[in-house]
Amino acid sequence: MNRKKLLLKAEAALILKRRRAKSDFWAFCLYMDGEFFTKRSFLYEVADAFMRVGVAFSEGIIRRLAVSLPPRAGKSYLSSLFIAWMLGNFPEESVMRNSCSDTLYNKLSYDTRDIMRSKKFQEIFPDVRLKRDKQNVNGWNLETARQVSYFGAGVGGTVIGFGASMLAMTDDLYKSLEDALSDNNNEKVWNWKQGTHDSRIEGNCCSIDIGTRWSEKDVLGRLEEQGKYDEIIRIPALDENDETFCEDVHTTEYYHEIRADLDESIWEAEYMQNPIEAKGLLFPKSELQRFRLADIEGKEPAGVIGAGDVADQGDDDFCAPFGRVFGERIFITDVMFTKDAVEITEPRLAQMILDNKCDQMRIESNNGGRIFAKGVRQIVQKYKSKCIIQAHPTTSNKETRILMKSGWIKKHCVFLADEDIERGSDYDRFLKSLTSYKKEGGNKHDDAPDGMTILAEFADSLGMKFKPPAKTVARRPIVG
Repeated sequence: MNRKKLLLKAEAALILKRRRAKSDFWAFCLYMDGEFFTKRSFLYEVADAFMRVGVAFSEGIIRRLAVSLPPRAGKSYLSSLFIAWMLGNFPEESVMRNSCSDTLYNKLSYDTRDIMRSKKFQEIFPDVRLKRDKQNVNGWNLETARQVSYFGAGVGGTVIGFGASMLAMTDDLYKSLEDALSDNNNEKVWNWKQGTHDSRIEGNCCSIDIGTRWSEKDVLGRLEEQGKYDEIIRIPALDENDETFCEDVHTTEYYHEIRADLDESIWEAEYMQNPIEAKGLLFPKSELQRFRLADIEGKEPAGVIGAGDVADQGDDDFCAPFGRVFGERIFITDVMFTKDAVEITEPRLAQMILDNKCDQMRIESNNGGRIFAKGVRQIVQKYKSKCIIQAHPTTSNKETRILMKSGWIKKHCVFLADEDIERGSDYDRFLKSLTSYKKEGGNKHDDAPDGMTILAEFADSLGMKFKPPAKTVARRPIVG
């Protein structure tokens, strides 16, 4: 093959690459910076999700995506490329991108604008040009735009007169864990997101929220809790084998050193995308054993145990966890966690005892618990239940009891995996309450840890033998 034919073949291959880059976002990334993205193949998962957002917009569908990655993974670079790619395909539309500060917003705007000015971008989208007199980083336009093409601000900034028709993106709304856990700052960010950011969204505009999963109460956590996302992507720094997710970002050894030096809450949130509310949590999610219902389906437990903590005050929750015992572990399969009055909780608890085929139940007898236990016992006996229901008083300090049994709970009790918990259910509220309890005190509510402590004390007192001993009947000898 002569040189001319080789050149023609190479040119044809390049044209095909450009065509594919125009219609496929990952191909666009490889064309713009092949060396970077080839080494960071994990970004394909994120790029593929971004692509689904682009396809949804083109089809008139609103799609909402959340992405959390470790530091230096390249999420902002990927996001800038995605915005450029979307504007290349839809140059008449507009994008809003907000971040934690004006300084970061300006940098991201500058980076995105430079991508669109680059030679490679122009090779793929030759007809897409920035408007000469509208290229300021605060907000810039394309020649074919109906309004401003790219705009935004830092948290607390003003976004007036613009609307996002295609994509609304947030990129790191919090500077640090301290900001995310500050109630005042968190409310400020949330209110700004709800009032300013969301008010600029128009029509079938899609949304992408990118950020560290600092806290269950941060913007991403709240929106996830409300079920606002169609898709959530989280990539931790260390995988299930305790190895780095990408050698090109950082080595396994580097992450192990960082983990050893950092506070656990910062490591878990910033690097593992596993929010922990505070270092002083007594039952952080990372320390609880979890299970799927499928893990015990069809298996016969050695027994079923329950415990009830009657609400002390009007704002407290009645807490009653039920667990099935397998070996030395209690699998918490069902929970009643409600503010309902006694006329509702009494028959409901009785029904749960029957439904769970509970063998033994302890109800704290303080604050009217003895009368409550008697009422429950009378109901279940009507249905021939053999469950032993006892009312038991507690006299020692509640916080001390909870603290002393916390290790036992974490060792012997197993809780439902998030996938098996219905959002907003009693179990969901119970687990949130349990995992937000602080060991240093000052907790507004302690119903969930107190309920689990009653169950743990009861199980421990029974020696993990939950079924009552069978009664033996004396037999008269057979006389031959």
